[in-house]
Amino acid sequence: MLSNAVQDKLNAQIAKEAFASNAYLAMATWAENLGLPNIGEYFYLASDDERTHMLQLYKYVNANGGKAVMPDQLGEPQREFGTVLEAFKKVFDLEHTVTLAINELATWCLQNGEHATYLFLQPFVLEQQDSERKVSEVITIVERMGYEERNLYYLDKTFKKINQGGESA
Repeated sequence: MLSNAVQDKLNAQIAKEAFASNAYLAMATWAENLGLPNIGEYFYLASDDERTHMLQLYKYVNANGGKAVMPDQLGEPQREFGTVLEAFKKVFDLEHTVTLAINELATWCLQNGEHATYLFLQPFVLEQQDSERKVSEVITIVERMGYEERNLYYLDKTFKKINQGGESA
């Protein structure tokens, strides 16, 4: 049975994952409206990933005697970006925020004897570290290829390979 304290913290993490999923959907719309379908698909895949995390947390809370709660308001994600580079720097910030939150939650669990939840969180901790590394690699690709109007077609085509796991990112 989950303590009320850990249940509250897990519900707060559920809200962060839901916000991240929604933020990626807003980014997908932005990219598709610019005619960048492969970059849009990258954002859709990222949204699915965050939603999967949210569901895993949600199910964990419910399966362990708690009550998972989705907040009424998640906040408004950013919907417009000046450049593709700006969008991916926002992605890094978003991932880093989730990383800090999951690390803080895992640390709290360890310090407060919530060992089962601490162990449950370990894949999330490792995946966040991997996500930040991958986004850093994507930023390097965007910077090297260029994100000016004349380069966007080729940059978008590169994302088709990234989405299929063909590039390092």
